[in-house]
Amino acid sequence: MKIGAVYIRVSTDEQARDGYSLAAQLKAIKQYAQNNDILIESEFIFKDEGISGRKAEKRPAFMEMIKQAKSKPKKFDVILVHKLDRFSRNREDSIVYKSLLKKEYGIPVISISEPLNPDDKMSVIMEAILEAMAEYYSINLSGEVKKGQLEKHSKGEPQAKPPFGYDIVDNKFIPNQIEKNIVKMIFEEHGLNNIPMLQIAKDVNELGIKTKKGNKFENRTISYILNNPVYIGKLRYTPGRRDTYDFDDPNTILVDGKHEPIIDINLWNTVQCKLAKNNKWKKPHQQTSTNPKHWTKGLIRCKECGCTMVTCGKAKLRCNGYNKGKCSNYSTLDINEVYNLIISMIKENIDNGVINNIVPHKKEEISNKYGIIKKQLEKLDEKEIRIKEAYREGIDTLEEYKENKNIILKEKNKLIKELNLTEKPKENNRKKEILENGKKIYQILIDDSISIKEKNEVANILINKVEFDPNDNILELYYN
Repeated sequence: MKIGAVYIRVSTDEQARDGYSLAAQLKAIKQYAQNNDILIESEFIFKDEGISGRKAEKRPAFMEMIKQAKSKPKKFDVILVHKLDRFSRNREDSIVYKSLLKKEYGIPVISISEPLNPDDKMSVIMEAILEAMAEYYSINLSGEVKKGQLEKHSKGEPQAKPPFGYDIVDNKFIPNQIEKNIVKMIFEEHGLNNIPMLQIAKDVNELGIKTKKGNKFENRTISYILNNPVYIGKLRYTPGRRDTYDFDDPNTILVDGKHEPIIDINLWNTVQCKLAKNNKWKKPHQQTSTNPKHWTKGLIRCKECGCTMVTCGKAKLRCNGYNKGKCSNYSTLDINEVYNLIISMIKENIDNGVINNIVPHKKEEISNKYGIIKKQLEKLDEKEIRIKEAYREGIDTLEEYKENKNIILKEKNKLIKELNLTEKPKENNRKKEILENGKKIYQILIDDSISIKEKNEVANILINKVEFDPNDNILELYYN
């Protein structure tokens, strides 16, 4: 008599209703074992309930069975499954583990519903077809589930457990009378009273309040709440997202929910403004005006001389270099027109996902080989200007000038060759940051309820400068 191990698995309630329940599988396997003179001991019955068959390492009972199969002396002679798709829905896993069990440990896997002779060529082909069908079913099911989730989300229906502040009744979020007051307190403390998140977490814990999972509040718990649009009546869904705290994923889909908001839009915008200002992406050593008259103050510069465009009268801007007599740009700009142009440029860039003008941070510029070579080339350009000036002023002879220029040209050619062989730093991460932060900052800039000072602060986070070219009468936007 052979000793048999049993592996049974069920992943969903639908499978249970279709006759794949653990009890139904075990009953059929025991009947097969009795008919085929196989003894099944209870310690060798391995069950994975509510778990997908796509990945073996995520099935604890399956992995325990494989571990037991490797034992010496051998504990069982055969593994019985109801169907091959119970063993695995992944062909690679199925082939690897079945091959390992049979060749290394002499333990075959037998499907009681699909009797196949491992020594028969046609059985081998049929087994491969069955495994392929199981994998196709699993992949297709995953796609159908995602489609269903997207459809449900588009209708404003929740598809996750209720967040802190809400309960769920009849597939609808309903405010929890105790928790919603805590949510309001969190938003007001951070948005209106400037209380840091860590201190808010401590304050909530002192009240004896627990999260939905029964845990204490942490800094990141508060951050998650402050960034969750569910509290203003929205539902957020990001297909395939793994990082729960990636609040600005460009693939996120935001829709109006059917639930009652807990936080009003003005408080929400105030908090989002503060979150944007505190973002780690903020420009290093950034200084903003203490009391600006308009939110573009310090951002708009003259392309001719690089000086800031300052107020001229009540609603105009003019080059400060012209005011000091060192620039010929006498053109003026209407402040309101500038507002609208900058906002429209930001919106167009965000909507199209195209960010061209990114000013590198000083630390980034010199922290890589490409940036170092660029810096060396700039210094050689400056040297070339200086030797030309020395020749014009009679300090160097023509021969000395030519000799110095040849030396510089040789160095430049060498560096240019090296530069061409050096990989240019990727800007994808910076572009992603600009797009993600730009969405929030754009909403702040168009919100009339937010002060000019706060708008100026967040504008400086996003924008490095806006250059005004008086010759072509255009503005060009440069991002941090």
